Amino acid sequence: MNIRCLIIDDERLALKEMRRLLAAHPEIEIAGEATHVEEAIAVFQRTQPHLVFLDIQLRGETGFDFVGRLNEPLPHIVFVTAHDRYAIRAFDCNALDYLLKPVQADRLAETLKRVGAPPRTPLRPQMEDCVFVKMHAAARLIPWKEIISIQSEGNYTRMILDDGSSPLILRTLKEWKEIAPDGYFLQIHRSSLVCKQAIREIRSTIEGRHTIVTKDGREFPVGRAFWPMLKARFRELAQVGNPV
Repeated sequence: MNIRCLIIDDERLALKEMRRLLAAHPEIEIAGEATHVEEAIAVFQRTQPHLVFLDIQLRGETGFDFVGRLNEPLPHIVFVTAHDRYAIRAFDCNALDYLLKPVQADRLAETLKRVGAPPRTPLRPQMEDCVFVKMHAAARLIPWKEIISIQSEGNYTRMILDDGSSPLILRTLKEWKEIAPDGYFLQIHRSSLVCKQAIREIRSTIEGRHTIVTKDGREFPVGRAFWPMLKARFRELAQVGNPV
């Protein structure tokens, strides 16, 4: 199935370059181009693309203005810009990706691997997706599969990654639960989420205390209020032969 795309950029050279890069992907059909928001809305309504490559700084308005004028269901949006300072706002718009100019062919190919038909309802992220996080003055995309656990620290959370690093993130535990892939985390304590796939073993004491041990050897206590739910979940997984 061909994937119709719309390219929106106010620089003709940028439009030409994106056409050149997309020519290497025969599954992508360029349905139209636009250089400003009004034109983009008209072309979008006429072509109904699955995918939009969207510059942020346009003539008189921005790419965010374009997104704000679209109705559900939204197409996949890939922001393409020379500036990284808009990344947080872009991902707040549920952007599929954020490409920096000049766009590299291999980076574009990675983005296109994640494109399918536009969602009819908002989709939860998948294990192979990345999550955008801001750490002090830095920001980066981290694959979900590299996250072992999330630990609450007030209004912040400590992310434990499988490379041993533990960045502090301005995001609450509640927000992590809302944006994570379905079934990715198990809440084992009021201040602790653990990736289900990262659990290596469960240890229990005769006093009734329980500890989760992850694949990197870290130990996380299980809150008493969470143990009954976790025990039922582990029993369910064991019955169907799935790993914890």
